[in-house]
Order: sequence, then structure tokens, then C-alpha cells
Amino acid sequence: MSMLFSKNLFSLNTREQTKLISKNPHFASFEYKFSSFESDKKSVNKICYLNCHYGKSSFVSSPQQHSLLKTVTETTAKAMEEQQIVAPNKASNGIGIVEFFEGKTLLVTGATGFLAKALIEKLLRATPKVNKIYLLIRAKDKGAAFDRLTSEIIESKLFKCLEEMHGESYKSFILGKLIPIAGNVHETNLGMGIVTAHQIAEEIDLIIDSAANTTFDERYDLALEANVNGPCQLMMFAKKCKNLKLLMHYSTAYANGEREGLVYEKPFTMGETITREKSTSISPYTNFPPLHAANELDLVSQLKNAIQNNNGLEQIMKDLGVERAKLHGWQDTYSFTKAIGEMMIDSMREEIPIRILRPSVISSCYKEPFPGWIQGFRVIDPLIFFYGKGQLPGVLANPDCLVDVVPVDMVVNATMAAIAKHGYMQSPELNVYHLTSMPMNPLSFSQLFDYSYDFFSSFPIINSKGNEVEIRRMRYFDKISDFSNYIWEDLFIQQNGIQDLTEEEISQFQRHFKRKVEYLKQFSKLYEPYLFYKGWFHNGNMQKLKEDMSEEETNSFEIDMGKINWRDYFLKIHIPGVQENVLKGKR
Repeated sequence: MSMLFSKNLFSLNTREQTKLISKNPHFASFEYKFSSFESDKKSVNKICYLNCHYGKSSFVSSPQQHSLLKTVTETTAKAMEEQQIVAPNKASNGIGIVEFFEGKTLLVTGATGFLAKALIEKLLRATPKVNKIYLLIRAKDKGAAFDRLTSEIIESKLFKCLEEMHGESYKSFILGKLIPIAGNVHETNLGMGIVTAHQIAEEIDLIIDSAANTTFDERYDLALEANVNGPCQLMMFAKKCKNLKLLMHYSTAYANGEREGLVYEKPFTMGETITREKSTSISPYTNFPPLHAANELDLVSQLKNAIQNNNGLEQIMKDLGVERAKLHGWQDTYSFTKAIGEMMIDSMREEIPIRILRPSVISSCYKEPFPGWIQGFRVIDPLIFFYGKGQLPGVLANPDCLVDVVPVDMVVNATMAAIAKHGYMQSPELNVYHLTSMPMNPLSFSQLFDYSYDFFSSFPIINSKGNEVEIRRMRYFDKISDFSNYIWEDLFIQQNGIQDLTEEEISQFQRHFKRKVEYLKQFSKLYEPYLFYKGWFHNGNMQKLKEDMSEEETNSFEIDMGKINWRDYFLKIHIPGVQENVLKGKR
């Protein structure tokens, strides 16, 4: 779930049986706007490295949670023992991360996205002897691509540390390393001209694929285009690259769908389906059809051809994505199409060395280049800030379920370490890495909202009337009817002076609240599969990676999730970071 957004929310029925192309009603739109915040912190100081070593905190808040965390810990330990993952003595030379990237030429897709930008910054800062990094940027031409490079990367706050390191030579340094290429990963030759494509294919040593459509409820045709056809086009291009040592593809830990219990770092192969995987010999799904990318693409094509004048096409495609996902055992269109994308890569790879990295929920920087940097509202942030705003006093969730969060700088560090380790080997295999925190440092939803409560109690949000918003402890519900009733009552009670309104004004007020409650219901349904998630991710490959690193590499490329004190992280780093970088200092 590395970079997930929600837009154009609609009824998802994520815990109920769905029908193919159901006639879901269109809900009245309600655009949520954050009111003005007051700045409670000074701007982040320009620092390149900040030591933020915290002790490990206690994670037991209830007997049920204690039992759950005990199960996670014991099961993971047993699994690692069975796989003989034993911590060796640290090699004095380690992996050789910095040395590996010297002189290498890279191609990065999705280059202006949150994760890719963080990776590019660390590559330039930690491995300045890298040769060149071609950045595939969606733009109409070379000039437009260069403009995006300038405004979204070179002038980005994220690169301020790098700018301070190089001083007056910063622009010449960065322009000598980063080369913007106008293109589109969905097209032949990635949308590049024939001459440019040939030149890059001759030069590059590594491909890092960060391009994706990360919307939970995207239209099925658009999600397939980005997350399945994109990897297909990328693999065809990769086969033209004579010196390619490794292709690294970002997926998501939640591509594992509705698997339960301990989920291993297992690659997908074409035809797999979670529904069939979970079936038994007496199950009606014993002969459940396999999942093939070609069949899904054909289904979409036939349906689009059958719809005249595109009447209702957008809603039909949204419904279809969710229904196909649920049919095969996935939470939503995003996780489903990312899994099919992995299948596509595996089916086409031949002798190309492939590493698939599956981060969980990617959050703001833990340490570098400075704590709290983030781009855009990520997966957990709408939950946190709707709560702080007083708009989400209850949630459809199991408080003892675990949420897996990993800071973006640790994802970047693990990426570079894994590329170096396997780049040296150049073994024509496909390996999967879960970049996750759950086994080593679990975090529950009750803890997440407790930390949010502590923050907003100390630094309350200011509403449109200039008053501080008072919040209460989060309430949890397992039925949508109980949740919606509570939301209605709570939001209605918050209003003052309703007795002074006319009958027409009261009627207007009720319509407004009906839309708001309906919006929050759909918002909660969208998140529901993750707030009741019953799996946790084995990350033995990430742990082995940590063991292979030298002491110097461990310090320079921190990936030890066990060091994070979640309370300190959310109160002192993440929530202030979202306010500073996304909400521009407002609260």
C-alpha cells in the first residue's frame, strides 16, 4: 500500500457479496475541505542528518491485543527458525552499497512521485559517483519534462540538504546526473522516441519501476492500464537493454489480498487467485477459474465495446474493478491490479534478474534527509486528520488489528541495499521483499488513534469559526449501521444554535448533514478491508538484508524498524510533518 489515495468515493460492499456490474447508486458529492490551521511549529530546520534514536515502546493496550501481538511474535519467530534465518556475524565489508552504484546508469519511472523522489535524493546524496539517472516523466515534450524536473525535484524542499552540501555547484551537479525523459510507461518504448529509447537501452544498468496508479477505487480499465499494461511495456523494453543487471519493481504488501495469518514473501505466478488458494476439497470454489491478465483485459475491452455512447461507463468500470477483486480474493482494485502486475512481470521475465519490493503503508521520513518530510496525504493521514478535525469521532474498525507502517527513508534504504546485494549477483531469479514493520515492531489501530488523540489534545485544530476543536477518544464499530447512527448523532450534537433556525434552515441543515454522514460512510467502507485486516507480513528477506550490512552501512542505510518508538514518531515527527509539508504549517 506504498502510495494510496482515495477519490470519487462510492459504495464498496467490501465485507458483503457483490454482483457483477451492480447498479450502485451515485452518492451526493461532499467535498471535504480542511479549515485553516494555526502554525504550531517553526519551519523544519535545514539539516541533512538528525539522530532520532528512540527506545522501543510498549505495545500492549488490552488483553486481546496482548494475545494478538504474542501470536504475531511467536509465529514470526517460528517461521524464521524454520527457514533457518540466523543472524551471522556482520561482515566487515558488508554489501558494498555505495561502491555498487559507482558509475551505474539508471532509469527510474514514476520519477516525480513521493517514493521515487525520496530514492533519487538519497542516491545523489549517498552515492554521488552514480553516473546518470534517466527520469521518465509524463510530459508532452522534452521542455515540459525539464520544467517538471526543475519545479518538482530540483527546487523541492526535499533536496535542500543536497543543495547545502554542494553550495553554488548544486545545479550543475544535479543537472549532470538527472536527465528528464518525456514518456509514458503504458506505451511502446515507454512513450519515448525510437532514437532516445535505443540510446537509453544501450546505456542503462538498472531499472527502478515506481510508476503506478495508487487510487483504491480507480476505474478498472485505468487501473489495468497503469498497473498491468505498464509493467508489460516495461518488461518489453527491459529485454532490449543489453547491460541490464537488475530490474526493481515496487508493489505493495497488500497485493497479498485477503490472505490471513503469517504471509510469506512469495511471488505471484499467472493464474493464481486468493479465492482458489483459500478453498478446500469440499469448497464450491474447488474448480474456481484461474486469474489471467489477458482475460481481464479482454473482459474490459468487450464491456467497453458493448456500452453505447459511454453512458455510465465510469461507474460501471469502478464497480467492475471492485467486484473482480472481491471475486478473486483481493480488497480493492488497487491491490488486485498490483498483484496482476506482479504476475505479468513473472510471466515475461525470462533471464532478467527481478526484485519486487512490497512496502506496506509508507509514511513520512523517520530521519533523513530530515524528519517528517512527506508529499501529499498518504493512506493513514485522512483518518488521522478527519479525527483531529472532529469529523470522524468513530471508525469502522477493530481496534486490536494491526496497521503496518514504514517510513519512506527506510523503504529507500532497503531498496538501495537490495539492489546492490542482488546487482552484484545478477542471478536470473525473481525475489520478493516485504518492507514492513509488523513482525518486529507492531502497531495497532487503537494505538494510532490514541497517539492522534494525544497530539490534537495538545495542538487542537482550529475550525472555520476560529475555535479549537475538542475531540474525544475514538469509538470503534464493527457494523456500518451502528457507525452511521453514531456519526449522525455526534455531528448533530456538535452544532450550536440549531434551535434558533427557521424550519427551512433546519431542513437545509439536515440535508447537509445527511450528505456528510453518507460521505463518511463511503470513506469508512473504502478503508474497511484494512481496518479489519487479519494478516501480517513475514519480512525475513529484509531482516537478512540488515544482517548482510556492515556497521557503517547499517548507520548510513538504516532499516531497523525495531528502533522506532511509534508514540514519539507520530507525535513529534509524522503528524507535525504532514502539517508542515502538506498543510503548509496550518492547523
